[in-house]
Amino acid sequence: MTASDLPAPLVPADVDLRGLPFMPLDVNRVRDSDLAIEASGDEFRAAVLLWCASWNQVPAGSLPDAEQALAAYAGFGRDLKSWKKVRAGALRGFVKCSDGRLYHPVVAEKAIDAWAQRLEHRAAKESENKRKEKERQDRARMFGALREAGQVLPYNTPTKALREAFAALELPDSGVTSHGPVTVTGHAQVTAKRGNREGEGQGKEPPIAPLGDQSQGQPAKKPAKAKPEGARAKPKRPLPLPFLITDDMLAWAKEKTPAVNIDRETENFIDYWKGVGKPMADWPATWRNRMRRMQDDLERRGLAKPVKKDPNDTSWIEEDDGV
Repeated sequence: MTASDLPAPLVPADVDLRGLPFMPLDVNRVRDSDLAIEASGDEFRAAVLLWCASWNQVPAGSLPDAEQALAAYAGFGRDLKSWKKVRAGALRGFVKCSDGRLYHPVVAEKAIDAWAQRLEHRAAKESENKRKEKERQDRARMFGALREAGQVLPYNTPTKALREAFAALELPDSGVTSHGPVTVTGHAQVTAKRGNREGEGQGKEPPIAPLGDQSQGQPAKKPAKAKPEGARAKPKRPLPLPFLITDDMLAWAKEKTPAVNIDRETENFIDYWKGVGKPMADWPATWRNRMRRMQDDLERRGLAKPVKKDPNDTSWIEEDDGV
């Protein structure tokens, strides 16, 4: 019989189940098979070993048509004489196909099912890996944007919270704070021609409650920092360009923020404040505050050793970070 007369392989050539140790066994089918009923103990043992060997062949469910290899897979090693005594029973059900290999129909059926599950698992894993990679890229982008805006969040911030912070950052800043409707209580209706019931305020509009008035349900404004009596507030001015780092500032950074890449973070600092355009009263103090926050962030993430802080140093209280 020539190869053209043989049936096509029962399993596609690319079906590879190596690394998958589990082979399903239909116990009822095996129990009721002719092999279990008619084969000797040695034949049955050799047959089961051959099924197991074919599971991790390529294609799965097949065996090479070579006596020495079959003897070894069946547990006889180099003992071809003993192998030939059980060969017919051990190979019951196997069919030689046009690729020159032996296939067992039942094992081939199980192999095709297992291969479909493996492909499905690979596709799901690849999709999950792509999703995770995209999430990592998104997190890096959002962390970077928030750092540029002066917000340093812990590295383990949940993605949901990170997205919320980033979404808030991207909201257009019109410079107008949203407030609820302003109402006036305790007054009768007043017009330009008519005053209140007591005859006061004729020709005047009724007083309007301040936006920060607690009585109108609005949050009170943050109280301004107390200034020493007789002290004059520093005038605020835009970021001076070029923004120069003095020797004193470098010495301070070496002592207080040794883990921070000063050149890189100063570039980020300049770009951020150029974009914001907000005037500040003390730019060196604002710069120091930014470097200090970068150092704190590295320490929280375990990327830098904590710097011993002087408990008596309260200079940071007066340093405006622009937030």
